[in-house]
Amino acid sequence: MHESEERCIRHLDIWSKATYVHFPARRFDCKQCKKPFTEELSWIENKRRTSTEYELNVYKQCQDTDVEAVAEREGLHPETVRSIFGRWAKRAEKKQKRAFVHCLGIDEISLRKGHQHFALVLTDLERHYVIAVLSERSQKALEAWLDGLKEDERKAIRLVAMDMWGPYRGVVKTKLSHAEIVADRFHVLKQLNDAIAKIRRSLQAKSDKASYELLKGTRWILVRNRADLTLEEETKLQIALNAFPELRTAYLLKEKFALIANTIQNRPRAERFLGAWVCEAQSTGLSQLVKFTQTLQNWWNEFLNYFNEGFSSGVVEGLNNAIRGIIRRAYGYLLFENFRLQVIVQIGYIPANLPLI
Repeated sequence: MHESEERCIRHLDIWSKATYVHFPARRFDCKQCKKPFTEELSWIENKRRTSTEYELNVYKQCQDTDVEAVAEREGLHPETVRSIFGRWAKRAEKKQKRAFVHCLGIDEISLRKGHQHFALVLTDLERHYVIAVLSERSQKALEAWLDGLKEDERKAIRLVAMDMWGPYRGVVKTKLSHAEIVADRFHVLKQLNDAIAKIRRSLQAKSDKASYELLKGTRWILVRNRADLTLEEETKLQIALNAFPELRTAYLLKEKFALIANTIQNRPRAERFLGAWVCEAQSTGLSQLVKFTQTLQNWWNEFLNYFNEGFSSGVVEGLNNAIRGIIRRAYGYLLFENFRLQVIVQIGYIPANLPLI
């Protein structure tokens, strides 16, 4: 024995009471080198003030609620809780074995409302989990991530679904030339809905007070699925469409486009229907619709690829909703790494039963 000193360790609560273990921490002299060393204990890591089981309990709590709530519940400082979660989350990330991704989804999400700070979310569309979260939505960030993959991992990716942003398409064509690019149906419909919203705003700007009131409150009614409208919303929609023929024409075209995208499962048939739709939309002379058709024609092959298998980033949209829940629960994240670890642990590819010790 070299020396012994009293040590106090926070352990799992007993009967909802904070529990501490007091014991003598022993140091011994090595017979060979004559230098002292600290006794290793299986239930606590070196230089920690909390037991391993207690830290794992805190780590699991952080997956269900925000750090501040866990800190208040356990009587710890938020930074202590954040440190415990970060340490075990990184271990979990290192221990997991990532499977080959065949269908890759690329999308972006805003980290803080009202701020131009976006993260790039990469998703496995087949297994429905997040693969990676990149700190910026840039072409350079996507290139760096793809460069970090092994050759067999890149070859395994046969399909990439994305929104209609040119730089992403350029990166995929360069780095994954063998992969099929799919212009995501959800984002295509979103751009069409944006065109409808612009038509509504232009009509409101030119309307008198009575006509303005007819359009007031129709913003979300115009873009929602018509089958989901209440009787009151349907009545309000019909009044607005009857009062504004241009809006009626654009709205009916929007519904027809959605019907094509949602029901047809054959590429040649979809191409015929979409070609006819583009001609009809351009004949209206509505600049907002004409601009949309130009964007659609620029992504024509990529959007038609959707009808080959029906793969889109709808999975990504669902996961993005879960990510927004994580952001709201924590009232935003000041440090990107904390946010990234939360996403990976909660909706990533880490099995729940993965042994971390």
